[in-house]
Amino acid sequence: MSTQGEDGRMYEPLKPYWYPLALSSDVVDKPIAATLLGERVAIYRAGGKVRALRDLCVHRGTPLSLGWIDGETLVCAYHGWGYAPDGACTRIPSLPPGRSVPPKARVDAFHADERYGLVWVALEQPREPIPEWPEAERPDFRTIWTQYRWKANAARAIENVMDYAHFPWVHPGVLGDRSKPIYPDVDVHTDGNLIKYVVDDEATNAIRTYTVSLPLTLYMHVARRTPGVGQENVTSLFFMARPIAERETHFYFGLSRNFGLDQPDQVWADRNTAVTEQDRVIVEAQRPELLPLDLSDELHLRGTDAAAVEYRRALKRLGVQW
Repeated sequence: MSTQGEDGRMYEPLKPYWYPLALSSDVVDKPIAATLLGERVAIYRAGGKVRALRDLCVHRGTPLSLGWIDGETLVCAYHGWGYAPDGACTRIPSLPPGRSVPPKARVDAFHADERYGLVWVALEQPREPIPEWPEAERPDFRTIWTQYRWKANAARAIENVMDYAHFPWVHPGVLGDRSKPIYPDVDVHTDGNLIKYVVDDEATNAIRTYTVSLPLTLYMHVARRTPGVGQENVTSLFFMARPIAERETHFYFGLSRNFGLDQPDQVWADRNTAVTEQDRVIVEAQRPELLPLDLSDELHLRGTDAAAVEYRRALKRLGVQW
C-alpha cells in the first residue's frame, strides 16, 4: 500500500504488529471489511482458518468484501474473479479456453490469526507475537468484549488507559476518589517490547499491574489491595487500539473476571461503556490530536507521568512519527 500523504508517516513502523480487526464470532460465512492503518482489509474463513486479503480486486477496484466464499476461494462480486488465500487470482470466468490467468493478477495477503475471540491481522511479518492475556484462556474466568469507534489518535487512547491520575477527576466514585488524588510513585520497567509498572491504589483498594505491549495494547491485572472478603477476586482488562487513520481508532475493551459469574454479562458491558464514554469525551478533545513524542511539547510530572513518558520514548524508538 502507499504510505504517502498525511497518514503515511505513521504507518511503516506500526505495520509489523498484530491488531484486532473483528470478533471471531462476526467472521462466519461471508467476508467482512475492516480498515487498518489506512489499508482496507477483507477478512474471511477458508480451509478452516481466518484469512486476510487487501480489499480491492486488481481488475476494476471493487472491494472483495462485497463478494462471497466458494470453497477456499474469495470471489469478487463484479466479474467473478477468484482469489486464493495467498492472494493469487486462480479463476477469471471471462477468459476463453487456452488463456491463462495473468501472473500479475494477485492481491496482497496479510498475516491472520485468532486468539481470545478476536481475529488479528498484521500487514507485515510480525516482529512480536500476539500480546498475552492469560486470564482470557483460563476456564475459571469469563470474558466479555465491548468495542468503540473514537475520533482520536490510537496512541492517545492507549496512553489514557495507562494514566491512572485521571481516575478521581474523570471517573469519580467508580475508579477514583477526589478526596484522595495522590498516588505513590511507580517504578517503570521496559523489557524488550513491554512496559511494566504497578499502581498501589488505596482509594479503590486495588493493586493494578500494567503491561503495555508496544505499540498499542495494554493488559491490566486488578486485584484487591488488602485481605478480606473477595480477596481472590481478579478483574483482568485488555485494551487494544486499532489505528484506522491518524485521528480515528477502533477501540477494543476486553474484561475477564473470576467472580460475579451469576450476573448477566450485559451488566459488565454497560459499566465498560459508561467508563469508556467518559474517557472518549476527554481524549477526542485533546490537542494536539496526535500524541506528542517530543517530550518538550507538554509538561510532565515526576511520578504519575513516568509511564507515559516512557511510552512516548518507546514509540519514538520504534520510529513512529507524525
